[in-house]
Amino acid sequence: MLERLEKFHIKEILFTLALIAIISRKYIMTFANRVVNTGPLGSLLFYGSMAILGLMFFMDFKKNITEIILVLISSVIYVFNGEGAILVLVLLAIAGKKICDKYIAKNYLIISTILLIITLIVFNAFPWLQTNSEVHYKYIKFLNIFIPRLDFGLGNPNFLYLFMVPIYVAYIFLRFKNYNNIDRIIMFGSILFIYSITYSRTGCYSLLGGLIFVEIMKRIDIQNNKILSNLFKVTPILLTIISVAIGTILTDNVLLNKLLSSRPKLWNVYLHQQGNFLSLFGNKYSKTTIALNALDSSYVYILCTLGVIGCAFLMFLLYHGIDSFIKKSKKEYLVVVFIFLMYGFTENMLVNSAFSFGIVLLVKELILEDKFRFIFDKIRR
Repeated sequence: MLERLEKFHIKEILFTLALIAIISRKYIMTFANRVVNTGPLGSLLFYGSMAILGLMFFMDFKKNITEIILVLISSVIYVFNGEGAILVLVLLAIAGKKICDKYIAKNYLIISTILLIITLIVFNAFPWLQTNSEVHYKYIKFLNIFIPRLDFGLGNPNFLYLFMVPIYVAYIFLRFKNYNNIDRIIMFGSILFIYSITYSRTGCYSLLGGLIFVEIMKRIDIQNNKILSNLFKVTPILLTIISVAIGTILTDNVLLNKLLSSRPKLWNVYLHQQGNFLSLFGNKYSKTTIALNALDSSYVYILCTLGVIGCAFLMFLLYHGIDSFIKKSKKEYLVVVFIFLMYGFTENMLVNSAFSFGIVLLVKELILEDKFRFIFDKIRR
């Protein structure tokens, strides 16, 4: 009993260390590269987190067919295109299969909150570090003036919402069953306050949509609502198709470019001009292309960078994971996945393990559904 308890705590500690490395790397690569060369440190944190997750994978002799297949497919995708996004998500899910989901959510909440507070303090206390700050304006039509969009020292007005997504979503996940008016005031109030400073429509609309979805999920029986449940399951596929259509056929549409802040034109660079969205294992883009054309779409990123095979693999996981959550009426999980799916339409964060713990929980769900244990357990004995 004591041995099992110690082993469980070791797995929790290792999982937390891996997550600290993953989330820290995202913060460092986004913010610290303004001051120093973050390449070596970023690589160290990436391979360090992979080493910890790999160690946890081999420490557990109880395997099932699903996790073996997931690791093999995601490894093949990584070998062919050099993008380890799906592999990290899969390894995180496997590492967390014996860890409480609330513990995973609390890790994302606490680590993200601490790092965000540190970042805000550093860049506001030492504004001279903001060497790569962008200036954005919002046009106020009835006043006929442009006003600056503030960024809280993060360099981009959209960044605060983006880096608060895991904090908001983890909070909703942990509070879902006891979600009350105080929670509503905290969520709506903070979201609207940030919007009043940053004027970031992307984050504001996505998170407000998520809060509305919370209210819907608390009032309906998702298991017996066939229309909504079927629509939910195909949402990732629909959003991928819509993103491709907007970035190719509708790339010059004035209204869409206005609504999406010129994203369609930028998506077209990756889908058509500099790449082929039908590439099996994805495209390689130059540093210049990436620097000059912000890829603010998870679905365009998945299709163009991970390729058709990587995209199809992820859509398969999302479809069956959402289906499992619906059958078990895991409403808080569905809310979490929904927010990441919606936010991913205009931000590249759906398969980023530093943000998207909802996908980690979804993959974990698929792994735990497979009750057949692999032979490694018998070999050990």
